[in-house]
Amino acid sequence: MKKLALPICLLLLIFTVESCKKGCTDPYAQNYNPNREIDNGSCNFYSHVVLYSVNIHSIPELNSLGYPWDAGFGNDLDDDNTYPDLFVSFKADNGYSFIPNTYFPTIDPNNALVYQEVYPALSLSSWQEGGFWVFLSEIDFPFEEEFIDSVFVDPFDYDARFNRFKDTLMVTKGNIQLTANMNWVE
Repeated sequence: MKKLALPICLLLLIFTVESCKKGCTDPYAQNYNPNREIDNGSCNFYSHVVLYSVNIHSIPELNSLGYPWDAGFGNDLDDDNTYPDLFVSFKADNGYSFIPNTYFPTIDPNNALVYQEVYPALSLSSWQEGGFWVFLSEIDFPFEEEFIDSVFVDPFDYDARFNRFKDTLMVTKGNIQLTANMNWVE
């Protein structure tokens, strides 16, 4: 019996040591592996994430009073009184970003398809706690804004087992749908 106990104990010891998988166990690391149990110091981290463009797919058809945008209550910027003239701005932990005097005239709320390049590019240095805000407004002459809504874009998916750092993210809030494109930087 003693002859059998030693090999069994050795097999159990080897099995126990082998089952303790080593790797990166920090969920904020780019090489995080949820299947690892012991951190071996191999974690690599991104320093920040950059929002470089937003594609707006749809916006609400009516304003907060229930009227169509450009219904004639203000001086329409492009003078066609049809669809909203869209103004887009952004906010991150390092401030606001927008292109002054830039707007997208005659945006059909059902088929917006506006490509907005963020200038200057916004970066999040504290991406673990926050994301980007995208603000949409209808703009009239002389550059009076009627706020449409804001959408929060969080590029880090804490709940995902893999692919936690999003390069492209589609976000829907009410009648607003947009796709944000980001770059992660080491």
